[in-house]
Amino acid sequence: MHSHVLTQRFRYPEKVNRSPAASRLSAGHCPAQLWRFLIFSLSLLLSITSLVAQPAVEWDKIVGRGLYLATPTSDGGLIAGVSNESDYLIFKFNASGVKEWEKSYVGNKSDQLSAIIQTSDGGYLLGGSSNSDAGIDKSQDSYWAESNDFWIVKVSANGTKQWDKTFGGTGNDVLTTMKQATDGGYIIGGSSNSGISDVKSEGSKGEYNDYWVIKISSSGNRQWDRTIGGAKSDELYSIDLTNSGGYILGGTSYSNISGDKTVDSKGNSDYWIVQLSANGSKQWDRTIGGISYDNFLSVQRTADGGFILGGFSQSPTGADKSENLIGVIDFWIVKVNSDGIKQWDRTLGGKEWELLRSVIQTSDGGFIIAGNSESFKSGSKTVSRKGKSDYWIVKIGPDGKKIWDQSFGAGAGSTSQLFGAFPAYDGGYWLCGNTDGYDAANDKADSGSGTWFVKLLAESNTRKLSFSATSLEFTNTGNTTTPPQTVNLTANTGTTAVSVKKSFSAWLNLPTASLGSLSFKVDPSGIFPGNFKTVVNATAPGYARALMTVNLRVNDVTTPPTLEPIGNKELLAGQTLSFTATATAALGQTKTFSLVNAPAGAAIDSASGFFKWIVPQDAGVYPITVRVSSNTSPVLFDEETIGVKVNIPIDNTAIRINAGGSGYTTPDGRYFEADRYYGGMDRASSVKDVDILNTTDDEIYRSGRCSDKFNYAIPVRNGTMKVTLHFAEIFWGVYPNRDGKPGQRVFNVNAEGVNKLANYDIIARAGGPLRAVKESFEVQVIDGYLNLDFLALRDKPRVSAIEVEFLSPLTEVTLWPVADAYVRYGTNSGTNYGKESLRVKATSPADWDYTSYIKFSLDDLVEIKSAKIRLFGGNVESNKRVRIGVIGVDNDDWTEMGINGNNAPTGVTATLGSFESERNRKHFEVDITEFAKAQLGKDKVLTLQLKDISTRNNIVWFNSREASRDAPKLILTANRAVSSASRMESEVALDEISEPETESSVIYPNPVRSRFTLQISNQHRENIALEIINEAGRAYPVKTTDALHAGTRAEVNIADLALDKGMYLLKVQSAAKSEVLKLIVTE
Repeated sequence: MHSHVLTQRFRYPEKVNRSPAASRLSAGHCPAQLWRFLIFSLSLLLSITSLVAQPAVEWDKIVGRGLYLATPTSDGGLIAGVSNESDYLIFKFNASGVKEWEKSYVGNKSDQLSAIIQTSDGGYLLGGSSNSDAGIDKSQDSYWAESNDFWIVKVSANGTKQWDKTFGGTGNDVLTTMKQATDGGYIIGGSSNSGISDVKSEGSKGEYNDYWVIKISSSGNRQWDRTIGGAKSDELYSIDLTNSGGYILGGTSYSNISGDKTVDSKGNSDYWIVQLSANGSKQWDRTIGGISYDNFLSVQRTADGGFILGGFSQSPTGADKSENLIGVIDFWIVKVNSDGIKQWDRTLGGKEWELLRSVIQTSDGGFIIAGNSESFKSGSKTVSRKGKSDYWIVKIGPDGKKIWDQSFGAGAGSTSQLFGAFPAYDGGYWLCGNTDGYDAANDKADSGSGTWFVKLLAESNTRKLSFSATSLEFTNTGNTTTPPQTVNLTANTGTTAVSVKKSFSAWLNLPTASLGSLSFKVDPSGIFPGNFKTVVNATAPGYARALMTVNLRVNDVTTPPTLEPIGNKELLAGQTLSFTATATAALGQTKTFSLVNAPAGAAIDSASGFFKWIVPQDAGVYPITVRVSSNTSPVLFDEETIGVKVNIPIDNTAIRINAGGSGYTTPDGRYFEADRYYGGMDRASSVKDVDILNTTDDEIYRSGRCSDKFNYAIPVRNGTMKVTLHFAEIFWGVYPNRDGKPGQRVFNVNAEGVNKLANYDIIARAGGPLRAVKESFEVQVIDGYLNLDFLALRDKPRVSAIEVEFLSPLTEVTLWPVADAYVRYGTNSGTNYGKESLRVKATSPADWDYTSYIKFSLDDLVEIKSAKIRLFGGNVESNKRVRIGVIGVDNDDWTEMGINGNNAPTGVTATLGSFESERNRKHFEVDITEFAKAQLGKDKVLTLQLKDISTRNNIVWFNSREASRDAPKLILTANRAVSSASRMESEVALDEISEPETESSVIYPNPVRSRFTLQISNQHRENIALEIINEAGRAYPVKTTDALHAGTRAEVNIADLALDKGMYLLKVQSAAKSEVLKLIVTE
């Protein structure tokens, strides 16, 4: 029954981690966390006429095991406690946070400590819940098997047990709060679902829990008890005394009007306070709540005789709540007068979770509100979080208006959770909680995890210590000694004895603590190479501490750099070989690239590793040794000898293949080699001794490759190709019962993945079977292979021969970004991240969203044939795959150092492609050709956006343009040259062996009969036309089967012109040039 009620009470803040004991605590339980050095702000208004500084950190300490409750003691120290499921454990600390003693009080089953107070005799009263029977330190049996009872233990000032008492009924009784009464006795309370027993004088009033309070004497004897509740669940969490000598009870209620509850619930759960007289008679009750969940934690009597109530809320504006919900859960503070009438309320929080842990009134009439925060700077929180969760302290005035707030946290990713803030003897404050971070970081200057105390000075105390430097940097390069460094430690007022400590580090030797000059020395002996950090913490009683970070870098002087494999290379004579050698260097090393026994003309950039060599005209294998060296003494190095094979280029201006047949030379001297370079289903067919119309090259049409699906991958030079496919139908209409009408054989032909011939029908195009027909088209090749795919639609595709002619080379250009940056949103939307690595993440809230932008200039480009973006990166947070979208943005109005989440470019966007990133960092490429072409035709500026389109809530990092290697790059190919300004790393044509430029076109053979070959000059451009002019000036237009292109050979047939023998002129006309050639016709 009890566990059901707890589930109901904490149904919405599911992120609150509570142990079985912790859910019964008046201050709650916070799992262990971590902390570091405080950054305190300037002064804020305390009132209209005065300014008060925020309290500074005097010291912080990790004190061991994870405690979860504490209270200040009269000697300026602290008594703290924890339970390990079977024991009560308490620890006494002095005013400096030093442990004085510890004690344990043991039952024979489960005992959960939940409250501790100091008593008027200097001792302590411990309270909690137990199902133990008599034995060890427990003097009485449990009242009901397997159910909890109240168990209180009175101890002396040194922790010696004086007496213990057990109070319980027939159900579950969970103690949460205690207070010493004015008569020297005690009022203890909690929640109960027990019926009447010899201790419990009243039965249960609700379906689940009721408030149960017991008044006992100074020796622990029961004087009276009261059960207070409504029809549902009511859970008591806090008790204080009233000015009249009675008691104020505070807790959370789910009940409507019933039992002792006189007002209906205002939401799902409400604050419920009840006032009792000195003899336990109920005087009044008040229900205070919003319209959703409001969970009570603390009630304290205030100086004006009223009460301050605190808890956490999920309610928006409505009912008693005057301010809207800020985040998921907020602090909610309510001030009531001595009659429980609300005077004001205040909602405090950021955009995430804020869980209240304590409320204390200060000497100026204001209040310190303390708890845990997971929010960044937002709402009423003016400081961003440092770990996943931090301590958050808010000062409000007597009227509830916020004066200041401070956040105290440990390293990034740590969880620090406060269980209470308490007044200190000097007017300052104790902050007590737990952290799971081990290293010193941020506000945490001590090493270790567990219970973390932070001692704050009084707000009016401005005394502080200061180091003359915030950090020291030591570097050891293998020497036995490292020179010391000196700083000054000063106090802004007076003189004082100081203490100097460090977080865990065996390598830093501390000087004798004093004000003045301090010399710090490091001893790196026995330390492996690496980067190390410690925090030096100078403290003095009554002064704000001084922190200084000391960093030690131990360089690696024994591990040589590692050269990444390069591998052998092969290329044609006269081409340019280029690559970038990469290597990893050990910590502290600078790597230098060089060549050993390099051939003439070969060079490598010593810093970047970029290698370039125009290979000689002589064939052979040339060895080249690439070396990477360290800057250490002695020099360490790694090297690789590669073989560069140089081949003599063959004349590959044309490749001809007799598909499905053997090698064949046509009457005009063109050689078609035997079928090769094919893939897919291997099937060919042929027919013998038939006449093929429309050609004199019958033989190449009598055979063909013919199967359901086949392809060719023909090795070519990168560039623009003219492809001519030869077809003839030798089956349909040739063999008996095989109708030769159109539509019998229909197929598609793709080149480089692009359809060039659609629904192609040989019979329809040729005019019947056994008739030759040719089809020509152009295609760009960028990977060294011309890919042709023949795809069946009806019957099997077929091709008789293939001709490939090289038209022009492609040039590869690499562009680097002119700007790149990532942006964030929410509270970070105004911050620029232009000089950092690119980051991508999609999650909620928006504070953690990252989107990256990259900009390229296309100013120096004339044309683009292909374009792809190359990125290097990977996941940071997990192994989840994250799909990254590459999005084109038609808005280039941004700069690297000006862009942020508020002004990031908007406008027309288009997703160009995507890829999945993973934990292993690697290269990614996405084709953006069409978008790049469009931007070239507009303003010659290209902006890309990188975005998580899978919302995986995992951050992905990519190298930015500031990276020393693997920066983003745009890789383009083009037919025409570009300005040298745009060629950054790779200025080399993909295939630099091109046709020599021809000053004029050439006819051969000449004289001619009915046909000839024309080698067209490179000086021509588009729209090339031919005409023949006789001696009388008559012009004969010359038609060619295919379009004419500069730098290529064209087969010209003049048989249909019926020219007489004699001298003619051939006019070659284009947009760029006009020329006239002599032509002699012999027949």
